Amino acid sequence: MKRNLGRKFLILAITQLPLLALSACGVQSEVSSPKISSETAAGSNVGTNGQLVSIQSDNVSFAGYDEISRVMTVQFKNGALYEYYGVSADLWTSFIAAQPHPWSQVGYPRLVHGGIPYKRIG
Repeated sequence: MKRNLGRKFLILAITQLPLLALSACGVQSEVSSPKISSETAAGSNVGTNGQLVSIQSDNVSFAGYDEISRVMTVQFKNGALYEYYGVSADLWTSFIAAQPHPWSQVGYPRLVHGGIPYKRIG
């Protein structure tokens, strides 16, 4: 249990620390969805380079996508953290665009029913 709490704290620290640092400097910032390009060619900026970003959803808290490794990470509101492997940039873009229902509209049907390999990591 301590290990899970430590991992959750680390994830929150990584995702929230930049916002806290900006706030301490008097800079106001809003958490927003990542800016995603529709380009999928080499050098495009699809994804978050693996960083978790806040997701507007009833059951997903954070998600991230690394275009190079094609790994998508999803943290659910219950604290469960999963990695999905071999995820296309198109699937990630669709997931983000489906807010506030990314899991029911894209994640579950395309990741789970689509047979995308995954692993629970937290």
